[in-house]
Amino acid sequence: MLLSLSPFSWHGIAVITGLKYPSRTAIQMLTDLYTPYSGTILPPSQIRHHQLTHQKIKIDPLLLLQKYDDASKVDDKASALNTKVEEVKVQMQDNIAAMLKNTEQAESLAERSNQLNEQANVFQKKSKDLRKQMRCGNIKMTIILVTLVVGVLVIILVPLIVRAKNAASGNRMLRGMMD
Repeated sequence: MLLSLSPFSWHGIAVITGLKYPSRTAIQMLTDLYTPYSGTILPPSQIRHHQLTHQKIKIDPLLLLQKYDDASKVDDKASALNTKVEEVKVQMQDNIAAMLKNTEQAESLAERSNQLNEQANVFQKKSKDLRKQMRCGNIKMTIILVTLVVGVLVIILVPLIVRAKNAASGNRMLRGMMD
């Protein structure tokens, strides 16, 4: 930063900075430099070439140069506001990233829920089919068991009944012969 300060001339004050030095800070420096001199500089109509009278200036330009040498150390409201804006942007980016992550997790959970729902429907259908098959198998087994029991009873009871009839008819014949 180069400072050209000419308090004995009405031409003014100039500050030359690098490209990366914020213009707001340079303007603030010019304002701080100009303010003490503003009361001592005469308008061009009142200036005489040989008679320039100036009051003593109470500000040291070198102190101002040191103060404004590092733009990051200057109390610049716009820079502070930009810093806060950057912090908010970072926070918002973090929030958006977290929201996207949560959205992905919600979508994943919804997809898993749909898959589980489909699996539950398939399971329910298969269990109904299996229940029908088991019912048919139980009915067949019941019919077979009833048929078997009836067959065994027929096999056992028919000869007994035949013998009992034969025995009853044989007894009648014997009675009829004895009479």
